Order: sequence, then C-alpha cells, then structure tokens
Amino acid sequence: MEQKFTNEEIDLTLESLNGVSRAEMPPFFYTRLQAQLDKRVASPNTFWMVITKPAVSLVTLSLLVVVNITAISYYIRSSKQTVSQQSSGIEKFAQAYDLSASSDYTTKTTNE
Repeated sequence: MEQKFTNEEIDLTLESLNGVSRAEMPPFFYTRLQAQLDKRVASPNTFWMVITKPAVSLVTLSLLVVVNITAISYYIRSSKQTVSQQSSGIEKFAQAYDLSASSDYTTKTTNE
C-alpha cells in the first residue's frame, strides 16, 4: 500500500521539529557511567563467586553426605525396632491367650 503525502503534511511535520533542541547530559555523566560499569566488571556477582569456591562446595557436599548417612541409619534402626516390636507383640498375644508362639519347625523333644 502506497501512501502519498501532500506538501502541506510534510511542511507541518518539519515545522514540528523546529522547536526541538539537542538533549544535554548532566555534568560528569560519562565519568559516572564509566565508574559504574567498571565497578560491575570488577565484582560481577558476589553470590556466585562465593558459591563456586571449592571450599564452600566441599563443605556443602560433606553436609549432604552426613545428612544422608544419618537419615539412612535412622531408617535402618527404626525398621529393626519395628520388626522387634512386632515379634514381641506376637509373643504378648500368645501369652495372653495361653498359646504357644513357637513355630512348627522348631525342634521338639520326644520321649522314646
């Protein structure tokens, strides 16, 4: 689509630009801008600099290993207690109803 402008529209557009003056920067703008850029380049991001240090990584890894070992040992200990509690519960049940809690595969003494 082709647009045709009349000379009047072109003149009005050019006249609107007559009052425009050049933008001025505040004093020492470039110096302050350069100082801020230099500051950012000198210390890019302190958080990532700290995290990526080998000492911090080793401490974090060690803590994770200790927490995992503790959790696994707690799980094993609690599962053993659960099994022993179940077996003692069976024995208590057998005693309460005057039943024997021995299995059929235990050695029995026979009189010959």
